[in-house]
Amino acid sequence: MTKEPSEKLSGRGYGNIYTPHAGSMIIQVQRESGLANRTIILTQRQVRLLRTGAYAAGTTLVIVVLSWFFLAAQAARVPGLTRRVQTLQHDVTRLDTLQTALTALEGRFQQVQHMLGASPPQAADAASAAGAAGAAPAADTSISSIPSQWPLAVAGTIVARDDTTSSTHGMDIDAPAGTEVRASGAGSVVEVSVDSSGTATVRITHRDGYETTYAGVRNPRVTQKSHVAAGAVLGVLGSPTSSVPAHLHFEVHHNGSSVDPMSLMKQGPSNGDLQ
Repeated sequence: MTKEPSEKLSGRGYGNIYTPHAGSMIIQVQRESGLANRTIILTQRQVRLLRTGAYAAGTTLVIVVLSWFFLAAQAARVPGLTRRVQTLQHDVTRLDTLQTALTALEGRFQQVQHMLGASPPQAADAASAAGAAGAAPAADTSISSIPSQWPLAVAGTIVARDDTTSSTHGMDIDAPAGTEVRASGAGSVVEVSVDSSGTATVRITHRDGYETTYAGVRNPRVTQKSHVAAGAVLGVLGSPTSSVPAHLHFEVHHNGSSVDPMSLMKQGPSNGDLQ
């Protein structure tokens, strides 16, 4: 069904949109110079499809615009985040440098203490306690002493110990990774060797022909030919590559013969539990 235009057309052609009945649409295009007209009839279904397509196009455009703003905002944050990461990396580098310098200063301080014959903090506290009780202060053993202190900062757990019939009397002590390994007595470091697992073996000679061996030490803080006080930190416990639980293998020798370490232990960690 068609409907004639309600108004007369002007000299120039233009399109007119008529809706003869609800749901349908007729588009009549009148061309210039009296050329043949063209009528486009859209059915009710085509109108619905056209409307749906317009809504979808509009929604897609809105989503694209919002996505662009979101991505632009995220991109604007990238330079700031990059600068923040660079600052954090610089701070980490400074902390590593300070830690290395602190470790070196601690080693030099201990060496100066040994050269001056100063007692370690544990010996100084014991001497003060003895003086307060009226007892004579203990002799200075900072240069060299018999190994009698527990080699770890905590009691740990003895998981293996050679019996008295064995040619060696070493023992394995389990403790949390990172536990400080300490010199059992004052003496001179004669060996610091690192194996393929990244852990070191430290060997120290003491007075009266005694020698101690500490295996499983990570990040050793002593060097060969250096002097250590009783209780000085040799490193920490644990292997950076092994999945085996951290443990210390500890041995004591006297004049070349293996000695049961427990026969010499007189001072344990702060809780006194030698297990």
